[in-house]
Amino acid sequence: AADQAVQIHGGYGFMDDFPVSRYFRNVKVNEIGEGTSEVQRLLIAKALVGR
Repeated sequence: AADQAVQIHGGYGFMDDFPVSRYFRNVKVNEIGEGTSEVQRLLIAKALVGR
């Protein structure tokens, strides 16, 4: 959703004056810290299978 908000706001989405840029940066930091969505899917699948 944050990437779509940046698209909607255009250049303003990257300016530090607007909260959209902060949301976008926070999402990216969390994504990198927690692993990519593909890695998360693999971990969830392994947990469901019982490995």
